[in-house]
Amino acid sequence: MHLYIITRGCKHEVDRFVNELSAKYLPYEYDNTKPKGVVQVGVRPIQLYEIAFPEEHLEKMLATIKPSLFHKWEAKFMFVLRKILKSKPIPKISDDVLPMPIYKDNIEIAGIGIKKDAYKDGIEQI
Repeated sequence: MHLYIITRGCKHEVDRFVNELSAKYLPYEYDNTKPKGVVQVGVRPIQLYEIAFPEEHLEKMLATIKPSLFHKWEAKFMFVLRKILKSKPIPKISDDVLPMPIYKDNIEIAGIGIKKDAYKDGIEQI
């Protein structure tokens, strides 16, 4: 059985929740000819992040993160998430924009959308 949730909170509090949940074990029948054993609860992160930065650096951030969609069905899901988050589609950027160096091997990064900040007295309210 798989239960999908989205968490929101201070990172150290969410980490504690994940760590404590991962430390739980439940009875599990591995083989119907043997007594039940136990299996560790598997907490596998599928994480939703909001990354805040000055608007003037949008292209640099997109070049660095390179968010994309990996499956056609994701487009519908991302459309719904984008509406929930009141955001707009991620724009295409020039291939000439240099990314910042960052480790992102073995990570799938799907893009949902962007949302502009409000401005007060000409200052972006990140």
